[in-house]
Amino acid sequence: MRKSILAILAFVMLLAMPAAQASAKDLKVGVVDVEYIIHTSAKGKAAKAKLKKMFDDKQKELDGEQKKLLELKKEIEEQSEMATPEKRKAKVLEYQQGLLKLQELYMKNQQELAKKEVELMKPILTSLEKILTDFAKDGDYDLIMNRSEQGVLFTKPDFDLTKQVLEKLNAG
Repeated sequence: MRKSILAILAFVMLLAMPAAQASAKDLKVGVVDVEYIIHTSAKGKAAKAKLKKMFDDKQKELDGEQKKLLELKKEIEEQSEMATPEKRKAKVLEYQQGLLKLQELYMKNQQELAKKEVELMKPILTSLEKILTDFAKDGDYDLIMNRSEQGVLFTKPDFDLTKQVLEKLNAG
């Protein structure tokens, strides 16, 4: 969301620049693929590995609960003829409560994973923002755009700074 707002803001500022101040030929523009950088950087890979481990642990927990519910369902189906109506009703209620518990656990796990992803990505994005700011200052760039966003459909390879930015992120 923040990236798209920045890209739109940069684009609007570019359009609003009076022709007397700068022509398109005077602008120094760079493009980076932020998504690619995050997914291929050492820090991004480490964050993804942590998230995958957390996901796998949560999935095992969900699978265990689901297995219990399937066994309870099978028990209900097998005993339907022999069980008293009260016992059957109690088992069905237990099954329904188990389904609700499983659904709540799933939602809780999704929220925890999303929170953890934000927590792990924040330092990477902060480092990346600093690198891009320094890169823009040092290289005297007027504008650096994110290729991952929908605003950049094409760029000449000369304008693509992704490799250099990735190297700086991995070095730092």
